[in-house]
Amino acid sequence: MKVVQKYVDMAKYVYVIVRNFPRSEKYSLASDIRCVLWEAGTLLERASVVPAKPEKSRVLQQADMKLSELKFLVRMGMELEFVPFEKYKNFSMVVTEVGRMLGGWLKFVRQ
Repeated sequence: MKVVQKYVDMAKYVYVIVRNFPRSEKYSLASDIRCVLWEAGTLLERASVVPAKPEKSRVLQQADMKLSELKFLVRMGMELEFVPFEKYKNFSMVVTEVGRMLGGWLKFVRQ
């Protein structure tokens, strides 16, 4: 699935961003970002193999919520000046694209 591959690429980029967080944030904001990143990726993988449409729709909605949570956490990192604006801008473009792809997948499943 293209959306899953795009998400994996985005996750790699987020890991690069989080690696540069200050040591004081290693077990707080950085950890939260990594957890949400894993949860959203797991949900996308699960959605790609679930055969039943109602279940797939529910899993995709959960993934969309996790994606929103991820956007919020990374934005907080940028506002706290842990993430340079340029990296945040790149992340924002990619996460928006993943969100559109996820929305299209969800729309397809609901039809």
